[in-house]
Amino acid sequence: MIDRFDESLSDAIDWLQRVSPVVADEGDEPSGNGDAEGTRRSNGGSATEGEPRSDERERADERPTGNEAGDESDDERGGWSAVESPTSRTLHGVAHGQDGPYACGEGGLLLHRTAEGWRVLLERGPGVSENTLRSIATTDDDCRLWFAGDSGALGYYDVADGHLSDYSAPMEKTSTWEAIAVTGSTGEERVRVANGSGEVLDCLVEDGCPVWGDVVKPGGGSTIPGLTAGPDGFYAVDTSGGAYFESRNDESADSDAATDNSTDSGPRDGEPADTEPTDSDPEDEWERIGVRNAQVDFQDIWADDGSVFIAGADGIAYRYDPKCENWTPLYVGQGALQAIRSVGTDAIAVATGGRIYEREKSVRWTELEAPTEQSLLDLALARSSADVDDGLATVSVDVAVGAGGAILERDRRDRSNGSDRSP
Repeated sequence: MIDRFDESLSDAIDWLQRVSPVVADEGDEPSGNGDAEGTRRSNGGSATEGEPRSDERERADERPTGNEAGDESDDERGGWSAVESPTSRTLHGVAHGQDGPYACGEGGLLLHRTAEGWRVLLERGPGVSENTLRSIATTDDDCRLWFAGDSGALGYYDVADGHLSDYSAPMEKTSTWEAIAVTGSTGEERVRVANGSGEVLDCLVEDGCPVWGDVVKPGGGSTIPGLTAGPDGFYAVDTSGGAYFESRNDESADSDAATDNSTDSGPRDGEPADTEPTDSDPEDEWERIGVRNAQVDFQDIWADDGSVFIAGADGIAYRYDPKCENWTPLYVGQGALQAIRSVGTDAIAVATGGRIYEREKSVRWTELEAPTEQSLLDLALARSSADVDDGLATVSVDVAVGAGGAILERDRRDRSNGSDRSP
């Protein structure tokens, strides 16, 4: 090599001294990466298989740091970041509207995320009465947001024209609405809203106006904290470990037009569809579907094309297979799960103590790095690219909200799962 560079012996020695640390580093690299990989496996496993952690400090210490994660990017560790919030009030619900996410909360607060950030849209809710809004849901086209809360507070906001409508205390119901679910397009939607007495109120929008139906109790009267509109009907959970289902075919019998289109949403396997109106008790339209031997109180429920998920206390979730009518318990991690959502193959759950969990390969759940210890109470995932291609555009961020006005965001365009990435 000395001949090659025509250098003196001393120059060659100097050159070797300069490059020797690089050679040593390269030789050490496999060991270093192996340690980092082992750390990641340990941290990932601790969220699903390890021993419970005793406190928030211990939990924060176990999260991987930049050095422990090696070359792993922020996005691969979760990608969640705290954004500036215009309030310190607790935010209970969040959903995507056509023009971006909206969040509702304490004192009737309604927030909207614009290009300039989050701003206050309503200070006092639909009835200007400072009743806390606890749940928010949108029509299928994301053009109308329904929200519900304390003292019977209920109303909707039209995204296109900024029109606000107050329908608080429908059917003289003034107790707290705990959950709301909506299905159908704006002006033709169906709404279910549930309260702390285990009652569910039916609403059908006809000719642009809500028409209130029956008040029913699917279960024994326990609080219903979770409602969702799935592809085959409505699902509900109560705090006594009950899960309930109302088939879309039952509600289609309420109008001739819906009956004519009843073949669009077939019954569950092995169950005949109603082809004409019946005189059955409205409560019979809700069927208890589980959960047998439920171990925890339930907080939330979510249904998509493939599965139904329930979020519960003690870090336990349940997954339901509607075709086989089977429930499977899942240990997600520490804390009481408050909300659970899925889009495509992605599934996310949020919990008390600022915990965020993500499902990996349908079975394992990993705790993601979260920039808050405030309890997270609700979650909204951005639509998949397929939905956006169908004209359902929205801001491509996942959003989690919670106590103290906490707002966390994650840009889905940076996610590694390209099949569900929003453009």
